[in-house]
Amino acid sequence: MATDLLEKLRQMLLDMHHSGRLSHIEPGLYEDARAYVEKLKADYYGLKNPLESRAGSLLIEEIGSVTDTVQEIFSVRTRQILDLAFQQMEGQYTDKEEARKMLPAERAMYGQIIDAIEGCREALVHGETYPFGSDGAAAVDRLDEVDGIPASEVPAAPAPRPVQSPYALVHILSDMESFMGVDGRTYALERGDIVTLPENNADVLCEHDIALNIRLNK
Repeated sequence: MATDLLEKLRQMLLDMHHSGRLSHIEPGLYEDARAYVEKLKADYYGLKNPLESRAGSLLIEEIGSVTDTVQEIFSVRTRQILDLAFQQMEGQYTDKEEARKMLPAERAMYGQIIDAIEGCREALVHGETYPFGSDGAAAVDRLDEVDGIPASEVPAAPAPRPVQSPYALVHILSDMESFMGVDGRTYALERGDIVTLPENNADVLCEHDIALNIRLNK
């Protein structure tokens, strides 16, 4: 499944670059990718010595490849949606077939972009205060009418996730293989590095004399 998912994502990204237009993607694409990355993380932490095993390194590489590819898909689609929003604001022709390929969360972003552009233009060009939330919402409504999706079903932007782990400042005492922290980030560290790590990971490295916890006094 790993190879199939990663190859699917890479082919999708390649098609996006070639077409230059917003394309259809499966609604569950991002969810499937997140679920698979979480499975890989569970496999990684299920290893006896993930920092020292070849299996741990391969899992880190797989997590990084899937995460980077999904991020690039998001970046490409966001740039394409920005172009559509600008065309809308300039009164240019907007391809309804292309616009209807937005995911619900992308539709919400599209409306917010329209509002931001219009608000900035009114403030800078006309010197007027613009009531945010009107034209952008209307633009989303028009897109939803094409698909028959009520505007009320467009989801709000998710709230930022809180940091789940405290961090510690450590001095790395020896070279090591790349590893994934409990915060989901991949760390590639060398002897002499001074870096902030999730406290749980810092404790493990200190216990194995790989790192020294630097306790700063206020």
